[in-house]
Amino acid sequence: MKSIITAELEIVALGTGETGMSKHISEAVKAIESSGVKYELTPMGTVLEADSIDKIFGAVKAAHEALVKKGIKRVVTHITIDDRRDRPKGMAEKIEAVRSKL
Repeated sequence: MKSIITAELEIVALGTGETGMSKHISEAVKAIESSGVKYELTPMGTVLEADSIDKIFGAVKAAHEALVKKGIKRVVTHITIDDRRDRPKGMAEKIEAVRSKL
């Protein structure tokens, strides 16, 4: 059975002296795009989807390191992983499962 790993990623750049995060988050998203992992940007984080945990971790690492490379001295990264093996469902199927019950 094909695995679909879904993860939610939140990255926070600390010590920048700014309240806005968009310029930092855009750098992280560019890194995710370069990784080739499917993603969806949300107001509070980014959802990733891949067929292996290694691809997820690679995209997360790339996003985290993108901020470090931009000179951010402290980066906090939160990741939540859904690795369901009994019935693989991607982002779209999970959303549809909820909407069908509304």
